[in-house]
Amino acid sequence: MSMKKMLAVVAAASLVAVAAPAFAANPFSDVPMNHWAYDAVEQMAAKGILEGYPNGTFKGNRAMTRYEIAQMVARMMANGVGGADADKLKALIVEFAPELEALGVKVDGFDGRLSKLEKGVGGIRIWGQTRFDFGSTKHKDDHGVETRGHGFEFHRARLFMHRDLSDKVSFDFRWHGGQFDRWWATAKDFLGAQGLTFRAGAFYVDWEGPDNMYDSNDMWDDDGLFVDGTVRGVNLTYNRGGFTFDALAGSDYGNDIYKKTTGDEMYGLRLKYETPKFWLSVNGLHFNGTGKGETVRYVDGTTVDIDGTTYDKVAEKYRGKDNDTNFKVYWASLGFRFFNGVTLNGAFWKEDIDSIGKVTPKDDDPKAYKIVLGIDQSVLKFTNLRAEYGKMDKGFYVYNGSGWMSWGPYNANDATGTIAEDTKFLKISAVQKWGKKFSTYERYAHMDQDDNGKAKELQFGIGYAYSPNLKFYVDYTKLDGSMSKGKVNDKTEDKVIRFRTVLNF
Repeated sequence: MSMKKMLAVVAAASLVAVAAPAFAANPFSDVPMNHWAYDAVEQMAAKGILEGYPNGTFKGNRAMTRYEIAQMVARMMANGVGGADADKLKALIVEFAPELEALGVKVDGFDGRLSKLEKGVGGIRIWGQTRFDFGSTKHKDDHGVETRGHGFEFHRARLFMHRDLSDKVSFDFRWHGGQFDRWWATAKDFLGAQGLTFRAGAFYVDWEGPDNMYDSNDMWDDDGLFVDGTVRGVNLTYNRGGFTFDALAGSDYGNDIYKKTTGDEMYGLRLKYETPKFWLSVNGLHFNGTGKGETVRYVDGTTVDIDGTTYDKVAEKYRGKDNDTNFKVYWASLGFRFFNGVTLNGAFWKEDIDSIGKVTPKDDDPKAYKIVLGIDQSVLKFTNLRAEYGKMDKGFYVYNGSGWMSWGPYNANDATGTIAEDTKFLKISAVQKWGKKFSTYERYAHMDQDDNGKAKELQFGIGYAYSPNLKFYVDYTKLDGSMSKGKVNDKTEDKVIRFRTVLNF
């Protein structure tokens, strides 16, 4: 296929995805969020136009066959597009008519159906995701007392909006947790500098995901993340060749986006160089919690938040270091793609801690490392495989972790906290994709913490894709021990049956 036709396919597919959006979070592990094609690939994956490979990769460097492009055109026909973009889709239908007929797609009369489709309302795209669980749990606490429970939980309900204000300026927001918790403006080629992007507002920052340092999907959520968060401030990103430079300045506003922050500053710098065969990044974040400690302290020692609080005792305001979160974290990440389907990468973190809450760790220079090996299903034929091994020093602070590190009855508890003792961890996960509808998945993980024992997890499940937008998962998990706020408790036990429904719209 000629390059001209290939570009026409990608352009038309992007237009369809814009006209009829859905949601997909970081859909392919080999397309980082700062890649020039990320937005188009994300939109096409969200609508089911691009499906990728069973191991969650896109493999954009490989040439597509006419049959694969015909499949994309068929999905575009199903999703629809109108206005001037309809002519581009019609041309693709004519070009790939033989392949579409082989797929069983009827092209007769499509012009009439196409003319009835709406292009959109005011250029605004709205999409979202709901994810809810039903779980049945058998729990044994550290005293041997056994309890059973079951119930529904809305694990996630989010609404997104995007609007292009011009060819270079756009606005986004996210509705989550009863408020607009993220909203930002983006300006591309900022100040006339090609490749320079400016963001301002409240936006998400994750520099570990683009380096393949954790695994995120609908089965396991954000899985083993050390540092991420929503920042209210400004961000500059510059891409040139294989280099990416990121700089941000802002504040962590906590759970209330409308509350004025006094302190809680966050500053960050990131430099990455990437080729098809390897990548190297260096990263640094500085958290300054000074000012966060304005509270009311009663004469009996009880403390409450001052904002909006009515109290009838003698109290004094104070601004104390005991309530600060002051630390710096630096890390370097290196990864290799040896050949198609095999990736080896790792990272080394170092922290400089002044104070974390009311505890200043004895070791104020804790370190951590992680090594990740990934093998695609295209290599192993029957499954993909991901293995992670690492260690966190005593005193290492997990700023905003989630997933298997926190092990809860059937949803992730708060993993944020200071690691109580030196902790080694191992996680092996596998996913098998059996055609377009069914998949199976398994995971084994354990943590070995000095003086506190071990915590282990064994999980296996099955997934069913009713459609690209509606998926179901059912799994069984056995947990021997747990981890909460950095401390392993090896005396608890959980057996969990979970049914998860995921709807992207």
